[in-house]
Amino acid sequence: MHETIEKKILSYEKQYKIIENAIVDVIWVVDVEKMHFTYISPSIEALSGYTADDIRRRPIKKQLAPESYQKAMEYLAEGHRKYKMGRSVKRKAEFELQHRDGSSYWVEVTAKFFKGENGKTQLFGVMRNISRQHAIEMERDELLRRLEASLSNEKILEAENEMLRGLLPICSGCKRIRDKTGKWWPVEEYVSMHSQADFSHTICPPCRKTIYPDMG
Repeated sequence: MHETIEKKILSYEKQYKIIENAIVDVIWVVDVEKMHFTYISPSIEALSGYTADDIRRRPIKKQLAPESYQKAMEYLAEGHRKYKMGRSVKRKAEFELQHRDGSSYWVEVTAKFFKGENGKTQLFGVMRNISRQHAIEMERDELLRRLEASLSNEKILEAENEMLRGLLPICSGCKRIRDKTGKWWPVEEYVSMHSQADFSHTICPPCRKTIYPDMG
């Protein structure tokens, strides 16, 4: 009878202490039908704060952030469907997990389906901590968003300056402005359409004396 993956890994641990003492990445096996870990390497404690026994007893749903759990279930369902069709399925994805101290961390998971003991479908995977890399990428994305916003504001200011610097055809009677299509616009509407300026109407002292002479 062929040894299961769990037994092979345990054998390597006992003989060479490879996983426990040298491998930083976490190796695991999940029973797809019962949705729980049947094996997880001791290196999980340094990554999550939980021991391997804690992880095996803890529901998978509580180990992932809500969005990552939903994503994982979608990947699992899709991969399992393809595996049952006889296709070889190997996936790599990033997930956010919950640390024992309440914080979160990011991992890159590479996983593959296989037939385990008694013909049960299992998922074998390797999990690597990418929290630092993820934080750098998030910082980079934020800087890019700020740069794009800054460039967008500069373009708006350039357009406004170009409008204000140019010669605007304005009616000497009603003071409407003619645009490039020949349509005439009230000054307030024209400026509002071509800039971010807003108008707040008031009345200047000379006009107040002319329109409301009794107000002094």
